Amino acid sequence: LGLFSTEVSLLFFRRRVCARQTTSSSPHHHRGRQIRLVYTEVSPGFTCCPGWMQFTRLSFGCNKPTCLTSCLNGGTCVSPGKCACPKGFTGSQCQSDIDECVTEKPCGQLCRNLPGTYECYCRAGFHLQQDGQSCRRNDTEDTAFEARDLENDFHESLTTTTSTTRKPTTTSSHDAENEVGDADLDQDYEIILKRLTKLEKQVARNKKRDTETTDMSAKITLAVESINDMRRAVENVQLMQQEIYDMRSKIKHYELEARKVQHLTNRVADLESRLRTRCRSSLPLNSGSINF
Repeated sequence: LGLFSTEVSLLFFRRRVCARQTTSSSPHHHRGRQIRLVYTEVSPGFTCCPGWMQFTRLSFGCNKPTCLTSCLNGGTCVSPGKCACPKGFTGSQCQSDIDECVTEKPCGQLCRNLPGTYECYCRAGFHLQQDGQSCRRNDTEDTAFEARDLENDFHESLTTTTSTTRKPTTTSSHDAENEVGDADLDQDYEIILKRLTKLEKQVARNKKRDTETTDMSAKITLAVESINDMRRAVENVQLMQQEIYDMRSKIKHYELEARKVQHLTNRVADLESRLRTRCRSSLPLNSGSINF
């Protein structure tokens, strides 16, 4: 009996049930005022442990977590008092918005934070690309990079300055030396600008890769949560199957005991019938012997 009670308590614990079903018994009498059958009524309800509830009224156990305060912004209650937040929100109730413009820096130029997401936009003279992040000049097909813009502006200003400050072709040897030095500086400057352009391209690729990695991590997290939910559901089904198997075994045992009790009851009833028959048959003989 103690082992059976321990098994039942363990099964109730796995199902997160904190109160057993209440029973009430009523004896049924048979001829001779002897109890032949005990009828037991089992109430259909039970009490769930704190933080858990039934999925439906007919659910076998309490396997749905509950949160005292509702999860906001599309969050899901995954365990007692814990919310799983969708991308863009955080907090115990998913009440806080994440500023992706600060944490991820996804935009090529300007970024505006929105509830649960963000929006990229460009400065004057640029338009947003189809990826929703990078910008392009209105008068070119190239993606806008700071160094390239500076390089174009530099060449435009250099051409304007050369045309407006052009001097006579007659120069001294000292002026020729200065021109050679300026050409070397211009060449070095162009090399630096090209390196900066390559560097910014690499930074843009890394930024895009980081954004994709963040999105992939969020998807993986959701997939893991879904797998955990499925695993819990499978565990609940397995527990239910185990309980059904245990109940069938106990029912078979009870049926065997009931057959034994029924056999003993039939024997007792047969003995009672024989005793009554003998008593009735012996009464006339006794009276006759007395009269004689």
